[in-house]
Amino acid sequence: MQDIIHNMKTFLICHRGALGDFILTWPALLCLRKTLSDYHFLGIGRPEYMRLAITLDLLDTYLDNESSELLDFFCGKRIPEEIGTPQGAVLWLTNGQETVNILKKSASLPVICIPPFPTKQIHLSHYYRSVIQTHFNMIIPPGHSDYLPTRTTENQYALIHPGSGSLKKNYNTLLYRDLAKLLRQTGYQKVSFIFGPVEDEKMNKEDFAGECIERPKDVEALADLLSCASLYIGNDSGVSHLSGFLGIPTIALYKSTDPEVWGVLGKKVVYIRSNEEKSALHMIKECLRSL
Repeated sequence: MQDIIHNMKTFLICHRGALGDFILTWPALLCLRKTLSDYHFLGIGRPEYMRLAITLDLLDTYLDNESSELLDFFCGKRIPEEIGTPQGAVLWLTNGQETVNILKKSASLPVICIPPFPTKQIHLSHYYRSVIQTHFNMIIPPGHSDYLPTRTTENQYALIHPGSGSLKKNYNTLLYRDLAKLLRQTGYQKVSFIFGPVEDEKMNKEDFAGECIERPKDVEALADLLSCASLYIGNDSGVSHLSGFLGIPTIALYKSTDPEVWGVLGKKVVYIRSNEEKSALHMIKECLRSL
């Protein structure tokens, strides 16, 4: 891979955060890919997320952000051979100015570092695109989701993700069981729950006795599972963000976070905003009627 990087124009993307946070950068990456179509996009981040981004044609190759070879890079001491000589870069780093400085020495394009979270109330995706657009002549569609995929699935298969990275985002387990019953009554022939390591560790499995549980082995398997569904319902989580991005009809539940900042993006996404189970279930019922 080193020879490939050294013999072509390379653009560096670095994001070391969680899946949902990474997905909110993808609209900006799509615009940037179109603008720099003849560049090789090299990613630095969590391997499974980087591989997913490559599958979705957001990146071309990647490096593991935990590699010992990158320690000096993140300290701003040197650029390792694995990275080569990028012509430009966008880095999502909290303290990345020293890294920016060493990249600028040989770059012919802008090298920018974007703080992961803005200081004002704005959707993260819009914030990222606006920052990058000040440095690159990107064409940005009017709407958040104008260039995201649209998917049509003929089956009646619904997926529910009852967890998230924070317990504050989750409702009482009974809500999700009631939701599964409601979906079956509505006509969905199959309803499954998505479990990952967090759900297996923190949720009472007895609460889901008799239910079909899907446990994708990684995020690429998760993407394949979501692509088979005709409806997805879940909390503010990386799984929900992936569902929306893939074009799955998605109902995103917001109990404690703000969709104006963290809203799932997609052409078929509906937000349900409520901090109480009864009202949340009522709004979901209304949403299903409209669907």
